[in-house]
Amino acid sequence: MGDSQKVVVYIMPQKIQKQRYKDMMKAALRHHFIMAEEFKDSVTHIITEYETAAQAMKVLKLTELPQHTRLLKVSWFTDSIKAREPVPVQDKHVIAQEGDAVECNQASEPTVQSPVPEYSCQRSTPLKHHNSRFCEAMELLQDYAEMREGDDNYMRALAWRRASCVLKSLKFPLTNIDQLKGAKDVGKHVQKVLQSILDHGTSDEVEKVRNDPWYKKMKIFTKVFGAGTKTAQEWIEKGWTTVDEVKQNYTKGDWRLRFGLAFHKELVELVTRLEADNFTKFIKHQCETILPGISVELCGGFKRGKTHGHDIDLLFTHQSKGKEVGFLPRLLSVLESKNLILCGKWNRSTYTEEAMYSESKRTKNNQLDHFEKWIGIIKFPKKWRKSISEEEFFSDEGENVSSDLNSVEDSEPVKKKLKTDELSPEDIAAQPRSWIARRVDLIIAPYDQYFYALVGWTGSKQFNRDIRTYAKRTHNYAMTSHGLYDLTKRKSLPAKSEKEIFDILGVPYFPPEERNC
Repeated sequence: MGDSQKVVVYIMPQKIQKQRYKDMMKAALRHHFIMAEEFKDSVTHIITEYETAAQAMKVLKLTELPQHTRLLKVSWFTDSIKAREPVPVQDKHVIAQEGDAVECNQASEPTVQSPVPEYSCQRSTPLKHHNSRFCEAMELLQDYAEMREGDDNYMRALAWRRASCVLKSLKFPLTNIDQLKGAKDVGKHVQKVLQSILDHGTSDEVEKVRNDPWYKKMKIFTKVFGAGTKTAQEWIEKGWTTVDEVKQNYTKGDWRLRFGLAFHKELVELVTRLEADNFTKFIKHQCETILPGISVELCGGFKRGKTHGHDIDLLFTHQSKGKEVGFLPRLLSVLESKNLILCGKWNRSTYTEEAMYSESKRTKNNQLDHFEKWIGIIKFPKKWRKSISEEEFFSDEGENVSSDLNSVEDSEPVKKKLKTDELSPEDIAAQPRSWIARRVDLIIAPYDQYFYALVGWTGSKQFNRDIRTYAKRTHNYAMTSHGLYDLTKRKSLPAKSEKEIFDILGVPYFPPEERNC
C-alpha cells in the first residue's frame, strides 16, 4: 500500500458521533490502514474535529507534539480513504495553530448564507450545480420512499427532495457538513447520510436501497408508460422480474399499458432536445394554417435547459379570447391525416371558477389541472432525430409514416377498438417502420390563464409545490396552473407575464433555467 507501512493513524473520538467514528475505523481497516486505538509514540497522524491545536493538545494532555506527528483535519482522512492509501499532507489538511489561522481557514470554506430562504421558489437552482453526487443520493432515497407509499413515506420523500433542493442551490461544493449550518431542510438524518458520503464516498443507507432487489424491479416496471407504483407492485407480487415477462403474461390494462409495453424499448429511451425542437417546429408550421396567431411553447424540462426528457410538452394559447376553442381537435385531425398519431386520449376542458381555489389535488380524470389536452404517443419520423433543412423538413410530410390504426376519438380514451383485421400494438411494434414512438402532451390554455399555465407546465415539480405553498402561507392565495386567487378578498389576480406572477407574490423572479429544484 506504499506509505501505509510508515503511517500510523489515530482518530480522536471526541466531537465525532459514535456511529461515524465506527464507520471511519471500518473504512480505514478495509483499506489496510495501520490504526491506533489510543494515542502513543508510534502515531504519525492524529485526526481530529477540534479547530485548533491547543484544543486537541489539551485533550491529549500534551504540551507539544512529537516531531514526527502531524495534527490533521478529518479531510485528510477522507481524501486518503478515497485514494485508498494515505495521501501527502497539504496545507488544507493541517489544524490551525493560532486563532487568526482558524479565521483564515474558515474563510477558505464557504458556508450557506443565513438565513437560507425557506422555499425553493426563493432560491436560484440551476441545472448544473456543485453537488451532484449528494443530490443523486438524496433523490434515490426520495424515489424509494415514494414507491413505498403511505403518509410516512410521503413525508420522508418530501424531506429528501427538499434537502436535495438546498444542495442544488449552493454556490459551492460541499466539503464539510459545517458548511450547512443555518440551512433549511437539512436535518440530522440528512446530515448523517451526507457525512457518510463525505467520509467514505457513499452511504450504507443509499447502497442498501440501490441494491435492494424490490427497488430494482420497481425501477424497471415504473418506467413502463401507463404503469404506476400499484401496477408495478402487482407485477412483482406475481413473481415477474422483467418487462419481457410482463409482456408474455399480462393481459389486462388500458390503452396506455397496451402501447406502453409494446413500445417500451423506444419510450424508455430519452427524447433529445433536437427531437423536441424539430417536433415543435413541425407543429408551429401546421398551426400557421389551422389558426394564425396561435402561440406554441415547448415546456417541461426542456424549457428549464435540459438536453433530454421523457416526453414533449407543448402549451398553446391565443391572445384573442376564445380563439383557442376548437383548435386542438383540428390539429389532431391534421396529425391523423399525416398518419402521425399512434394512440392517445383527448380531454375536454373541465375548468370552472371553483378550480381556482379547490383543495382537490386531482381532477375527476386524474389530471393535475382542468385544461383541454391530448396525451398520447406520436410516430416520429426518424429524420426528426437529426438536424435537417427547412426544405427537407416540410417536404412530403408524413409520407413515410404508415397509418396503422385510426387513433383519435373525441371524448373516450383511445382504446384501440381492435377488429380482427387490425394489427395489435405488439404487431405494429414488431413491423419494419420508418418512425419511432415518442410521448407527447398537447395543452390548451386560455390567454387569461396562460402565464400561470406556463409556470405550472415548466416546473420543476418541487418549484411548483413550494411556490404554491408560499402563496397560501404568506398571502392566503390559492395558486394553480389556472391562476392566483385571493382567498381573503375572494377574487382572482390576473397576470400578463411570468415575472408579474413573481412580483405579485413578492418572490424574486428566476428564469426557467433557475427553477431546477
